[in-house]
Amino acid sequence: GILPSFPPQARVTELGYLASEVRGSITVDADTNDGLPTIQENFFEFVEQDAWEQERGPFVGAADLRPLTRYYVFVTTPAGLYRYDMNDIVEVTGHFGACPTIRFVQKGRGVTNITGEKLYESQIIEAMNCALSHFEFNCRFYQVLADEHQSNYVLFLEPKSGTNVDTRALATYIDDQLCSTNLEYEAKRLGKRLLPLKLLMLQSGSYERYKQHCLSKGQRESQFKGMLLQHARDHDFDWYAWVASD
Repeated sequence: GILPSFPPQARVTELGYLASEVRGSITVDADTNDGLPTIQENFFEFVEQDAWEQERGPFVGAADLRPLTRYYVFVTTPAGLYRYDMNDIVEVTGHFGACPTIRFVQKGRGVTNITGEKLYESQIIEAMNCALSHFEFNCRFYQVLADEHQSNYVLFLEPKSGTNVDTRALATYIDDQLCSTNLEYEAKRLGKRLLPLKLLMLQSGSYERYKQHCLSKGQRESQFKGMLLQHARDHDFDWYAWVASD
């Protein structure tokens, strides 16, 4: 990367909660990436995560946010969006003066459940980041599908060119990471209600083919957002056709 080109004392910080629809926050802490919601430009409403997923409210404003609580975000913007469901989950990290600070956690509909484990996209991301670092493995793209018929999770992974890894060891490591961050996942694995995670390597170019598939159905390229974790029944792209041969 380009970071080694900068002097050691240079500070690097995230841009904040940012989407094509709205600049959601401005980072105020380079160490934690806590951000202030852009309340002078946009109107924000929030619903607690569990409440929204159970199809109930209430909506609250920024002044009523509670620390260490996760919320779905709804925005009204000068560009014309009104109570727009971002399908994003943010966590309230504290306060900067009287204003609550937030950080992006994950997309909202990135939650799956086969036997009661309730696995979150953020847990997949954490497990993958640990695995890629542990194996010093470079990944182009990955997609995880919850297969209710086979009672397991299937990880489709496109490596960067010239990258090799022991796929069996990688799958086991990721499975163990999910057990360590999700006690219900661990319990279902120990009880064999969930089978081990299955890892399938993809051919080069698989991600681009998937992106074109989504764009052909009407998604705008500037707003293309894949969901890393989904139920297999809700996913209409045939990844198996792009699995690399042994």
